[in-house]
Amino acid sequence: MASTRYLPLGAALLAAASTVNGQSTDNSGPKQLPAVTVSGRAPDPSGSPSGATEFDDVPLSKTPAAVDVVTTRDLREDGVRSLSGMARSLSSVSDSYNTVGYIESLQIRGFQLDSSTPLNFRRNGLPVSNYMPVALENKESVEIEKGLNGAVAGSSSPGGMINYVTKRPTESLREINTEVSERGTWIASADLSDRAGPFGYRLNVAAEDRRPIAQDAPGDRRFAAGAFDLKLPHDGIFEFEVEWQRYRQISVPGFGLLAQGNDTVGTVLPAPIDPSINLNNQPWSLPFESRSVVGTVRYEQPISSNFSVGLRALDQRIRTNDRIAFPDGCSSGPVYVYPGLCANYDVDVYDYRSNDELRTTRSSEAYAIARFATAGVEHRLQFGVRATRYEERLPPLQAYNFVGTTNVFAPVVLQPDPTLSVVNAERDLALDEAYAYDALKFGPRWSLWIGARYARVQDRSELSDGSEGVVYNRDLVTPWAALGWQAWESGFFYVSAGSGIEEEVVPNRPPDFANPGQVLPIGRSRQVEGGYKQGFGDSGNLTVAIFQIRKPYSVDIAQAAGPPLRVANGRIAQHRGIELGLNGTPTPILALDLQATYLDARNTDATNPSVDIGGLPVDLNGKRVTNVPNLAASLGANVRPSQAIDLQWRNKLSYWGTKEVTASNSVALPASWQWDTIVLWSPPGVHPHLQLRVGIDNVTNRHYWREAPTQSWGAIYLFPAQPRTYRAGMTLQF
Repeated sequence: MASTRYLPLGAALLAAASTVNGQSTDNSGPKQLPAVTVSGRAPDPSGSPSGATEFDDVPLSKTPAAVDVVTTRDLREDGVRSLSGMARSLSSVSDSYNTVGYIESLQIRGFQLDSSTPLNFRRNGLPVSNYMPVALENKESVEIEKGLNGAVAGSSSPGGMINYVTKRPTESLREINTEVSERGTWIASADLSDRAGPFGYRLNVAAEDRRPIAQDAPGDRRFAAGAFDLKLPHDGIFEFEVEWQRYRQISVPGFGLLAQGNDTVGTVLPAPIDPSINLNNQPWSLPFESRSVVGTVRYEQPISSNFSVGLRALDQRIRTNDRIAFPDGCSSGPVYVYPGLCANYDVDVYDYRSNDELRTTRSSEAYAIARFATAGVEHRLQFGVRATRYEERLPPLQAYNFVGTTNVFAPVVLQPDPTLSVVNAERDLALDEAYAYDALKFGPRWSLWIGARYARVQDRSELSDGSEGVVYNRDLVTPWAALGWQAWESGFFYVSAGSGIEEEVVPNRPPDFANPGQVLPIGRSRQVEGGYKQGFGDSGNLTVAIFQIRKPYSVDIAQAAGPPLRVANGRIAQHRGIELGLNGTPTPILALDLQATYLDARNTDATNPSVDIGGLPVDLNGKRVTNVPNLAASLGANVRPSQAIDLQWRNKLSYWGTKEVTASNSVALPASWQWDTIVLWSPPGVHPHLQLRVGIDNVTNRHYWREAPTQSWGAIYLFPAQPRTYRAGMTLQF
């Protein structure tokens, strides 16, 4: 199904725009996301609009959803350059197989986001694949929309969504940033912007050399981006932005549980291993490489003061070379161990190479927004259509060959085997959507949001030799509704409910599955949420959200002979939790921000025993979901001794509760915490404006296991926290 399905409607909208009658509207310009951060340093957000598309003219204090917006300027000043670093400040967000030299992803409310397909990530509101290293230089903010997948996406992991908002042209801006850290890592970037009448531009460039704590893992990155806009007659706007990035770095794989005696699986959690150890340190180890180009275009035109139409589109192309000396399992002991390491820390190594992987995403949308009143009820009606196409084109064969055994503490040089031996899988995902939302306001206190999104999903997969082809088609509707009550001037209560579409693909590992690479039947997730938001004027804000999300997952069914069969909708993950946010300035020199999330994430409704590590059956009912902390919290404190001197001392204390490692809950990571600190100073009377930064991550140099993700093929990996790290940076603004 071609992505031109909705071009006739788009043409009709453009034709309507051409008949504009000259009336203007205050809401016709580009929507600006609020400068809201989680650090407690931002101004009161109660009057700022939400960044979520369906609530873009509603202040955060009256939005019936939990939305965090983190400005990338604050991330830069805090020395954060990755999704993993950002997660330390957000209690409802946690790591999900985040390591050096590979694609990062996140969990929101305990659900892993899909980084490959364009289901859980947005760029300026349009679906985008996150299967590329994130560049923050041209991003204005990162928006975390928690629990909104059914409302604004329809299909995606129900925990939430990430929306990258790119920088827009502004008045004259000249900014240069530099930073250095241990072992020779450095980055330099520039941000240039100006306007000339109706035309504006913004250019961002960056160069980076990486020397991480992990040994033998060098990397580098080059980046360029441009954003342009043109203000048209009658308050119309045309925007275009594009970015290019080249990235390469040696990947750092995870460790594993230790086996005991004749155990065939790892069952013992080792003491935290030195994070400078890199098991991908063979002389023939090659870097993970990524080249990506992505851009968006948007045209919006008001037809009258109460009606506007728009078109927007996105195109993305990602080409990767994924290569690693991959440690997995152990064959040097009395019995073969998988997953895990032998008791003496031996581990098998595989030569993995998959070159010239191509992933493309294209999305286009036509929409209209109308504002009107009927019988004393104010309406904001938005309706539109969207077509998204995602393709994975991998090489016909990849290498995944056993080359020998090494040891964590006594590395062994092994001979490579780049023989192409494993058939790859290709995938096509077509998603056609039509949606309508109506925001109704009943006087000054009550508000109601109702809407639905129709989606036609076609998911196709087949092995590159043409075998095992599967095509799955389904038409679904995802309704969503919310009720809000403005109890008093600055107090807002809300409840909401909705559903989403869940998709899953069996990993392309023929030795491990009876149906490798197949797409599975689609399931449906459901969520209910209640929340309260309270503003304290200039003193701060309080937010509370209580939620329940139920999402279906596949399970692996043991077969009489051969590997297990993966079947859809074999269990339900039920995540119940409460989120608390409190920020304010108790004294003129101190700003505080507290976030805390309690999450009870458990498996329910498992119809069959699932296959646990080592092929052992386990009854999942009542078991905690793996790699999800039961409690997470962060406390930020910003000390500014004098308002007359631009000197700040920022501190961040992060805490994570226990995380289950195995599906049977027999092994768990203990609770952990980390303290980060930074001092910022801008000397007075210096032109151009200068900011100096000195920071330390993990001040107390704590050693702990940061996360233990279970991958889709059943293997479990352990990733250690980074040790104490120093950095220094400088910003010049002309």
